[in-house]
Amino acid sequence: MSDKATNRGVTHETLTFERTYRVPPQRVFAAYADVAARARWGTPSDTAAIVYSAADFSVGGQDAYRCGAKDDLRFRGITRYEDIVENQRIVYVESVSTQGKLLAVSLITWELLPHEQGTRLIVTDQLTALDGSDMSAGTRFGMNAALDNLARELAG
Repeated sequence: MSDKATNRGVTHETLTFERTYRVPPQRVFAAYADVAARARWGTPSDTAAIVYSAADFSVGGQDAYRCGAKDDLRFRGITRYEDIVENQRIVYVESVSTQGKLLAVSLITWELLPHEQGTRLIVTDQLTALDGSDMSAGTRFGMNAALDNLARELAG
């Protein structure tokens, strides 16, 4: 599901991703909170990598990372945590840049809802692309792959 609007090279879109995991919300939350685990499941493919140079998973805390192809970590990201409710919700602002140029800023909310089979996860990404490109395609691919990888991480 998405809503999309464009104005003077700035693109706005709301993307929603949903998954059900057969583990309790505590396990899903822990897999996000653990930066080493997040680096494992957060890469969209075997040819990609995420390298964290800072990780502070707390309200007001920031993560800093580089990502991209394993041999070309050209993208830089900053995540600032605005709201964390243990085992229930994570809200953060993420910016992505390359070569000193800001590409996109997102407000992202993870909702972890108890479900009869474990956890229903809803991730909402309110994306603003600043360079006139369609960042939503990459965001869709990356988040879907990461959430599928998270399922494998939780099952293993």
